[in-house]
Amino acid sequence: MTPASPPGALSYAALDRFQEILKPPFRRALNSGRVDLLPLPDLGDQRQLPLQEALARGSALFDTTGGRLIIPLIHKGRPLALLSAHGVSAEQLPAPVHPFLASLVEAALDLVRLRLAAETDPLTGLANEQALDEALTTAISRLAPSRRRGRLALDAEGDGQGLCLLAFEPQGLAAWQERHGRRPAEALRRGLAGLALTAAPEALLAARAGEVYFLLLPGRAEAAQQAAAALSIGAAELEPEEAVGQPWSGRLSLGAASLSARSDGPAAEAAALFKARALRAQQAAARAGLEELLWFDHIPDQAGRLLEVMPLDRVLINLGRVHGLSEGERFGVSAAGDESGQTKAEVVLVILGEEESLAEVVQLSQPTVLLRPGDVLRRLAPQAQVQANGGRQRTLSLGGVELPVVLEEVTGLLEHRSLARAFQALAASGQGFAAALMRVEGLEAMAEVSGRLGAEALMSGLATAVREAFGAQAVLGRHSPEALAVLLPGQNAGQARDSALQAVARLQERGGRPVRVGVAAHPCPGFSAEQTLDNAGKALVHAGFLEPYSVVIFDAVSLNVSGDDLFNQGRLSEAVAEYEKALGLEPNEANVLNSLGVCHGQLGQMERAREYFERAQAAAPQDYMAHYNLGLALMGLGRAAEAEACLQRSLELSPEHADALYQLGRLAQSQGRSKEALDYFQRAAVQPGCKKAVHRRLGEVLAAEGQPAKAEEAFKEAVKANPADAASLCGLAVLYLDRRANLEIALSLARRAHQREPLALRYIRVLARSLLALGRLPEALWLLRDAAEEHPQEPHLALLLGQAEEGLSHPEEARQHYGRALSLEPNLEEARAGLARLEAQA
Repeated sequence: MTPASPPGALSYAALDRFQEILKPPFRRALNSGRVDLLPLPDLGDQRQLPLQEALARGSALFDTTGGRLIIPLIHKGRPLALLSAHGVSAEQLPAPVHPFLASLVEAALDLVRLRLAAETDPLTGLANEQALDEALTTAISRLAPSRRRGRLALDAEGDGQGLCLLAFEPQGLAAWQERHGRRPAEALRRGLAGLALTAAPEALLAARAGEVYFLLLPGRAEAAQQAAAALSIGAAELEPEEAVGQPWSGRLSLGAASLSARSDGPAAEAAALFKARALRAQQAAARAGLEELLWFDHIPDQAGRLLEVMPLDRVLINLGRVHGLSEGERFGVSAAGDESGQTKAEVVLVILGEEESLAEVVQLSQPTVLLRPGDVLRRLAPQAQVQANGGRQRTLSLGGVELPVVLEEVTGLLEHRSLARAFQALAASGQGFAAALMRVEGLEAMAEVSGRLGAEALMSGLATAVREAFGAQAVLGRHSPEALAVLLPGQNAGQARDSALQAVARLQERGGRPVRVGVAAHPCPGFSAEQTLDNAGKALVHAGFLEPYSVVIFDAVSLNVSGDDLFNQGRLSEAVAEYEKALGLEPNEANVLNSLGVCHGQLGQMERAREYFERAQAAAPQDYMAHYNLGLALMGLGRAAEAEACLQRSLELSPEHADALYQLGRLAQSQGRSKEALDYFQRAAVQPGCKKAVHRRLGEVLAAEGQPAKAEEAFKEAVKANPADAASLCGLAVLYLDRRANLEIALSLARRAHQREPLALRYIRVLARSLLALGRLPEALWLLRDAAEEHPQEPHLALLLGQAEEGLSHPEEARQHYGRALSLEPNLEEARAGLARLEAQA
């Protein structure tokens, strides 16, 4: 999948992408447990003679030294790559077998070619939209399900779980093509495809659908931000040969959406919603003229614009239901390009559309300044809402007040603004009441696949079941596209929960989409009446961690869940405030005490963290996580012996706790107790959900213990678990270099490690060693000279410089570098040996 080759043409990259199609026929035919795909060899490298000979012969060759069968992959006379089959004997290769192998190669390459053609955009060589949809569905199905409740750990890894979909489109390319012609425009499109691949080498897929390019990225927001920055820089500099002298704007509109967990609904629906959100973000960025990356969740705050100024103080805006808005939301209007923040007017959404909405001007801050299309919208905090026109108008008696309200046409629910007014009246009445929020899981995703009418019909069915269960006194309204709210004057939380259980039982009997419910009531210690609906929302989030059709009453655990969400967003101060509210409801809740400890630990306040962990340990002495987190805090304070005791106690309570095994292994490794470290890491590595770093640590200990074969397997597992683990990439490269095998692969691994952490000295040294081993001396010299300028006191850089100069037949320069290496490190025997060689040659 590279634009450097003709679209759909076989290449090493294509074979690498479809290894699951290419390799199995050879495994079965040769009864080989291991088949490796190898790139074409460097013709000047004497160590790759068996590969060169196989290519020269054009047929399979048995490499007696390496104990492997080498099979060249040649398509229409063009060599693409080689396969290395292990566990095959020379006796398996009598002369009659060679034509069979040639036919097998041709058949395997045809399978790859057909799959590639079906999934390739013919112009750019990227994946097409069909392949993108399949990749999205597959990637989402492999995500972990929505998180279940658990305890935060002080060393929680930012493991990158989740997906980001980045969409970008060149701006003005169609008009540019009209002026300069089709061929230069197609060259630019191919250039953008190449740019997409280089900007995000770790992308799971790069695709093109129409004029929009997509990058499916593993991990969280950082990956998309970095790719977007590289794309913007690269696009500004892009000038393919066919377009020389015909510059284009170089502007891209970039949008993205993220997904952290698998939902309960079908993966195909989630994939459709995921793609739609990334596209909407990109389209919103284009309409707003933004040049930076726009996330879907930020559209209302960053990309809202006036589309049209209409009679009767109405305006059309470019935001709607698909952007997460509700009727009654308020926006300030400012002139485009005005950085003073001065507001021209205030508008309120009165008719909510799918992608565009009608808003009403409720206040003119500057009556002499006209509103214009393109003016910028800024979302304001909610307040009392204005009356809407349209819908079915009714009068509702609530809290001693007669309220004019509007009902939705399809569902009969109070529309969002009317619900807000009803809730405000109830909260101001001074009487007790309960509120419930009921959410249909995946309703928005379903609407992307089946249409809005089907989704609204489901919501209408939910409303009917809720009315039957809650009775005539209940006030029902639309809270969000997927949720309705129930206001229950004079009821407490227990009564609301019982009615909600009846409603979900009826819905469960009917089948269909799962429903969850959050309940809260007023009075509640420490909370005002106006916070009741928010509290029900937190209980609903809490229910999301439980089984479908769960009903949860707001409590300290709900606040802990809310705090965890803030924590996961990096909003630590807000998370601390939420946890402290939870302590107000339940002062000895171990989960909350633990969460506060984790927050303070993340904020670098380790002593404060230790205090909270000790309180959590006292509140729940049989909870292994309390001992585990206290052990981590003590490790952070340098109290290794106490830390080890806590970790050991955690392991006694949970003998298969992978993280405790891992941390005990780290302690043993840091203290030189290699045998103990090896035991801990090996035990941790076989546990489900072990830290990705376990395999890397295991590889390091095995290498130190003189077990390179097992170390290699551990490092491979580490790279498989985390392809961006530079330390594991480097460790694997060092093993290959030490035994002078797989040198091209060692170079590739070293390059990847260096790209991820270009300033790390160890990765620079290993990359230089790889270049020297392959005879790429000028490249190694360039790398080492730059590094030596930054680190003049590093003896190993001087040593490698000496080896590079010696290889280039520059004895005087080599002698100087070897001498400098010994002056910095007198016991560096390799430098002493280098000087001896030079003296012998003199």
